[in-house]
Amino acid sequence: MKTLLTALIVIIIIIGGVLIIVVGKKPFPEPECIVCGINLIRTLGIAEIILGIGALVIQSNMIEKQRN
Repeated sequence: MKTLLTALIVIIIIIGGVLIIVVGKKPFPEPECIVCGINLIRTLGIAEIILGIGALVIQSNMIEKQRN
């Protein structure tokens, strides 16, 4: 049950990252710097997705080790 809950939390994190990227594509004027406005939102969304996928991989590896 704990494993299922953890996997569900990680999937919610990944979905949140996708939503950040989708919502961040509104037609705002593009700022010139990387860490301003839409670029920051898009970067944070991508980082959240990558971290969520990494957490899912680590979770599955830990489950596999516990079964052995």
